[in-house]
Amino acid sequence: MTSATHNPVWDLPIRIFHWCLLPGIGFMWWTGETGRMEWHSYCAYGLICLVVSRIVWGFIGSYHARFFHFLVGPKRIIQYIREPGEVTGHNPLGALSTIALLGLLLAQGLSGLFSVDDASFEGPLAYIADGDFIDTATEWHEVNWSLLQAFIALHLLAIAFYQFKRRQRLIQVMWFGSSETRQGAEPAKSSLLALVVLAAAAGCLWLAIAMAPEPPRWY
Repeated sequence: MTSATHNPVWDLPIRIFHWCLLPGIGFMWWTGETGRMEWHSYCAYGLICLVVSRIVWGFIGSYHARFFHFLVGPKRIIQYIREPGEVTGHNPLGALSTIALLGLLLAQGLSGLFSVDDASFEGPLAYIADGDFIDTATEWHEVNWSLLQAFIALHLLAIAFYQFKRRQRLIQVMWFGSSETRQGAEPAKSSLLALVVLAAAAGCLWLAIAMAPEPPRWY
């Protein structure tokens, strides 16, 4: 009988991305609530770069990080709901959760770039667009934040359910990156490649902000 071995599941870039989200979102909320908008912007820029890098990593990253590995069709999702079992990497519901989280975080960051709060904040890309788009982005930034909070609460409850009710070691695997499984796994991609992707995302965002028109000044 083949004994269980420690096989890689989550590479270092995925784990860093995952564990940066909790303090990053918390800090973004705190700076927004307390009016520290400069720090709020810096935190948002960081989160946008992380999310964009994670999306790119979903195409070029390690095996379990790639979208093609864990995104499945409705038939597989229904089958999993009826007969749930332990899955290496994201299970079909976890895959949907990942896509939802990435989408909501990206929408939050991008809407903030185009938002204008007359009292305290002007998004750096706001004046690329017209007034109607700015109003829509500002409104969506508020609505999306409520959706994001609700999803985060649901996500944490799901993790607690799998961790403590079904005894699946999701937290440990995400922390240490490996799992006791009987199935092999491809070697992890180089973390240097992930750094290049992150640097490219940061460079593109910086360039967009640097080239954006200045906000109008009223005298």
